[in-house]
Amino acid sequence: MSHTVHLGREPCILSQRFRDETGAGTIMATFVFGAGATRGAGFVDPDRNPCLPPLDADFYAQLQRISNNKHRQTVEKVIADTVELFGTNFQVTMETVFTTLEHTARMTETTGERREFRKKELDVKKERLKQAIAATLEESLCDGGQQIGTECEHHERLVYAMNPRDAIITFNYDCLIDETLKRCGNAKWNPRYGYGFELGKARTYLKGDKEWAPKTPSSKDHTISLYKLHGLLHFNVTGDNVILKRRPYTKQHGNLRFTIIPPESNKRYDEGVFKRIWNHASRALYRTKHLIVIGYSFPTTDSHANALFRVSLSEKALRLS
Repeated sequence: MSHTVHLGREPCILSQRFRDETGAGTIMATFVFGAGATRGAGFVDPDRNPCLPPLDADFYAQLQRISNNKHRQTVEKVIADTVELFGTNFQVTMETVFTTLEHTARMTETTGERREFRKKELDVKKERLKQAIAATLEESLCDGGQQIGTECEHHERLVYAMNPRDAIITFNYDCLIDETLKRCGNAKWNPRYGYGFELGKARTYLKGDKEWAPKTPSSKDHTISLYKLHGLLHFNVTGDNVILKRRPYTKQHGNLRFTIIPPESNKRYDEGVFKRIWNHASRALYRTKHLIVIGYSFPTTDSHANALFRVSLSEKALRLS
């Protein structure tokens, strides 16, 4: 695959080289973010905050480093759920647990419920695990539960180097790149159009976008596109209606409400608003000239993502370096 690059902490150096070679505004670049992009953020410091932005493989390690007492019950119950499924010495990834819950629930529909496994109870375990994701992200990304995200100089330099109409495709649930676009994306970013949501004839399907707009939003046709393929903690989707929440991580009373596609084997990317987002992402990949991959390793278990890139990328469009 031509011009596909895996980057560490200095993505903007390569991005700027693209600009210097081709001239500002003459290319369309697509940036792909995985969990490693947030884990590699400049503010991440285990000496200051031992709970790190989680990866799939070490999610449970980060979960058990949460110190905020309001999440204690969630953490304890999720650990108990996992012990029930895998035993006391479990060594599993977050995706493994979600997939196990998914298939166990489906099997109860086929074979009938047993006392040990009832679908309603499995659904509760799944919801607790989703809430645990939010709790881990709040612990690792928020300053005392008040600040949305934490400023990262690497993400800032990346946004400054991007051109309008560039695209970002991300598999992350966190809002780090969204917050950076709000702060640094003047005249480049407009969340009303950049997420790719359907607005409806009355333009009322999307609400809360002003909370995520920079001081000077771009026009509709010149915004950076940001496609959150697995959803986001500030997405609250009901049918065609989407609310972008101002405080995505902070739990106050009861469970957080958000819309994500959990890391199951049967990801429902072809339904509702996500079908539109994945379609937009496919179009961006097809016409992109430069593909920059940051913190994403294309795991073989993520067959949906691999299929997206396989059917969407055009070798004729990608520039050879």
